Amino acid sequence: MATFPSEPTWGDLEKIFSQSFGASGRSYDDFIRRATGTQVEISPVAQMASSSPIGFTAKQVLPNTVGDTQIGRLISSVLPDRLKKPVENIGLGGMSAEEKAAFAEARAGDPELRIDSVELGKVPVGDSGAEVRLGPANYRAKAAQAAGVVAADLASDGMRNIWWFLNAPQAVAQVAMFQGMKQATDKQNVALDQTKYRGQEPLIRSRNLRMAAAAPAWIAASLGVGNFMRQPGYKAAVPSETDPTQTSNALAELGSRYFLGRSGSLLPYEEFRKERPDVSRSEYNAYKNYLFSGKSPIKATVDGIQGPEVTFMGKSIPLATGILPMAAAVVGARRGVKRGMTKVAATDGYQKEKVLKKAVQDARSDKKMEKSELNDTIQNYRDQVAQNDKTVAKSILANTSGYTAGAALSGYVLESMRRALKGRAPIEEEQVS
Repeated sequence: MATFPSEPTWGDLEKIFSQSFGASGRSYDDFIRRATGTQVEISPVAQMASSSPIGFTAKQVLPNTVGDTQIGRLISSVLPDRLKKPVENIGLGGMSAEEKAAFAEARAGDPELRIDSVELGKVPVGDSGAEVRLGPANYRAKAAQAAGVVAADLASDGMRNIWWFLNAPQAVAQVAMFQGMKQATDKQNVALDQTKYRGQEPLIRSRNLRMAAAAPAWIAASLGVGNFMRQPGYKAAVPSETDPTQTSNALAELGSRYFLGRSGSLLPYEEFRKERPDVSRSEYNAYKNYLFSGKSPIKATVDGIQGPEVTFMGKSIPLATGILPMAAAVVGARRGVKRGMTKVAATDGYQKEKVLKKAVQDARSDKKMEKSELNDTIQNYRDQVAQNDKTVAKSILANTSGYTAGAALSGYVLESMRRALKGRAPIEEEQVS
């Protein structure tokens, strides 16, 4: 059995660095698709992690669930029985033991995958393409592997691309919704006994349908951060010189809000209080101080001018009119997946899809089949896929829209009541200030 030399040469270390630098987190996903010969649904969080060499390597180190950590087990031990399992099953982003074993087995059996991926603690040795497991004392080899992963991430902008993507609350809401849909799909596959028909294929094959189903989530996020319309007490995104509450260019205003994700800044207090008489000068000043103090990318306050809020990457998201509708969109999506898949399964939609897919495979291998007959077979399969996709997408969209609209309406009512109960800020306080 090959072992790594206790005194590696620069050539040994360079080989480790080069292999790590040339590897890609997406190579394993691509391998699974090639091996199954079909589309494979991968969770959005896993896809995002795989786009970064550091992210994919971190998945091999992080615990899979809260229950895999000592502190997690300690916390769950003092919880009521009904809460223990849900808390222990909270995902932490790492691979499970089964996933690590499957990854190691796939790399061991596929030379191309070994070259294109990194298994932490396992490095190439010699010229045969074989790999060995590093021991506790192989610090230089481990450092060379880590350096290669970091260099690959820097070269590909891996972690930075994830960071910039998550800069927008809309993107975070969309990822949360797709993640919720994936988890609900896995659960329903088992509950409805559809795994034998669906395998690991995506719930909705059409990208346009998937994005349409997720629309309520990013709409809720956009409403919450004020990207659709000017909020009372704020300037326009592209303000007019004569009246900052009006825009000087409608097209620029639309582009600034929709494409750049910008919203107007706070008006000076004398102008602000004309639209928000419930906010006193001291509250206004305290809120401005909160906005501009501290460098944390995420912070929160219970004393925002729109009630409790979270500030994420400089964008204020009120609890009542932003966060709750976004959370409701995720809950609605999960409900929609459950109902949609139940409808399809009740009509044997997934079973029919599998039978038609097998018919297409057989037709393509039948050299005697007429082209017109082959095209009809393919079309029948595509029609069944489209029918299943539309049934689920409609269910997701209907449930998500209903949940989001209900939460948004409730949030706006609660916020209006909060402002009404506060009443007009005392004139005395304004004059004294």
